[in-house]
Amino acid sequence: MSKAIKYVVAVILKNKQKPDEFLVVRRPDDDLDLGGHWGFPAATMKDGELPEQAAKRICMEKLNCDAAATRFLGIMFQKRNSYDIFLMDVEMEISDGQQPDVHSATTEHTAYVDQKWSTDPEDLRASANGGSCCSSIFLTDRGLLDREEWIASLEGSDSVG
Repeated sequence: MSKAIKYVVAVILKNKQKPDEFLVVRRPDDDLDLGGHWGFPAATMKDGELPEQAAKRICMEKLNCDAAATRFLGIMFQKRNSYDIFLMDVEMEISDGQQPDVHSATTEHTAYVDQKWSTDPEDLRASANGGSCCSSIFLTDRGLLDREEWIASLEGSDSVG
């Protein structure tokens, strides 16, 4: 029996007034995938949805803000216990006057428990080491991780579903 394949988009939210900052969110401790880790907001794409549309939906549903896609960072494939994943990172710029707020999220799926603006990519090292695709892509884009260090399979791991 073959596993399901999920196509997922993660958002690297930036603020044009502070271009070195990016928003990171913390997953709930009891989350099946990388519980308690800091990473980027993400969602599985819906049927017929383009990556840019999914990224915009993530901002609206998970961060309660509006943003526009500015750059594609990369894509990663990974085998997980109950599904395989293709995850892509999309950089977004928050619209003027908007502030993200994970606590007012309207999502039906993973609701994040905390958020912070960061300038330190190392905030994502632990999640990348745990197998986070979005953190691995981001750190690679910043020249801090080599693609050969990516965790290509988490089958048998208890850190993902």
